[in-house]
Amino acid sequence: MISLSHQRGAIALTFTFMLPAIMSLLAISVFFSMYSQVVIRAGQAVDSAVLACTYQQSDNPVVTDGILDYYRPNFVLPLLGNSVELNSRNGCQISAQYRFDPVIAGSLPIEVDGDTQISSNGLSRSKLVQSVIQNPVDFSLVLDISGSMTWDLPELKKIITDVINDIDPKSNQVRFSVVPFQTGVGITDAPWLANSSASPKCVDSLVYSGGNLDANKTVQSLNYASDRLNFNEITPDPWLDRCSETSFILPLTSDLDQVMRHVDSLETSGSSTASYQGFIWGVRTLTEQWQKEWKVVPVQSKALTQRLILFTDGDDSRRDYFNDLMAAGLCDAIQQDLNIEVSFIGFGVSADRIQQFKQCAGSRGAVFDASNSTDLAAYFKDAVNVKTTERIVFGE
Repeated sequence: MISLSHQRGAIALTFTFMLPAIMSLLAISVFFSMYSQVVIRAGQAVDSAVLACTYQQSDNPVVTDGILDYYRPNFVLPLLGNSVELNSRNGCQISAQYRFDPVIAGSLPIEVDGDTQISSNGLSRSKLVQSVIQNPVDFSLVLDISGSMTWDLPELKKIITDVINDIDPKSNQVRFSVVPFQTGVGITDAPWLANSSASPKCVDSLVYSGGNLDANKTVQSLNYASDRLNFNEITPDPWLDRCSETSFILPLTSDLDQVMRHVDSLETSGSSTASYQGFIWGVRTLTEQWQKEWKVVPVQSKALTQRLILFTDGDDSRRDYFNDLMAAGLCDAIQQDLNIEVSFIGFGVSADRIQQFKQCAGSRGAVFDASNSTDLAAYFKDAVNVKTTERIVFGE
């Protein structure tokens, strides 16, 4: 009995000496359990909030705070210092801080002030990325760069490059040509016109008889080889106002970076507009005959679509030329014989001009009448007819 009493006394004494250590171990376990939960929940909270922000493209504080509060453990104090940043490139960044008072802080093996709070900072960022999915498509962008476009051209260039920038070159078979026009159209270093390698040339797309437009022969020669045509070429000069001295045709290419650089380099010039010149030369970047003239390899696919998009902000200086060419069958030849789809975008143009485009487009084409830059962006994207899929990428 005496031995048993001594053992009980020894156990009680040992437990008494070990109690602080046990309490410290328990406090440490509880502390790390709480801290781990706070760290995990903070990460989950900002990831969920940034998903909502990025997908909705909105930094709505009601939604963000609601998500952050939903993931907040019961023992965590109210939110402190959370912030949301939504940038112009479809990206979102959210940071938040969870903080709590340690339980049984007095039992921790370190001195902890009673007012000390432990915090965990969460940071997450993501970006909404659009990828364009396309079957093989050739686009000819026929763009008005006459003097009246001085104020609108920068916005048009941005709209075009934004749409092209969304196209993933790794998963698409998309090619673009660019045909800028004013009074006429210019080329440089064209393989089918040897003297254009020495200096740029303005090239007329029309056929004349007795000094007057011969609309029928112009339509007939639309897809003639270059050696059958007389381009009436002339070196551009600001005093002649025949074509731009700096902005020329870019033949079909799948190098989208080159297309965007070319569009971005376009400059306005000239005092008159001749959309029929750009229209015909746009066609001559798309047909198989003329792709060979440009030393471009045609795409051999039954799924290939070819589309010409003409943009202008005004009437032609010789509006009768476009009407005469339509009467001679130009629009039918382009759409029915050459199987090229056409779209027209008029930006602040007259009702008569829109009617002219509708007559040319018929039932197979599309005509858009834009009155502001928002319309213009929507109509251009519709004319390109891009199909996009969206994905959210974390860490961007």
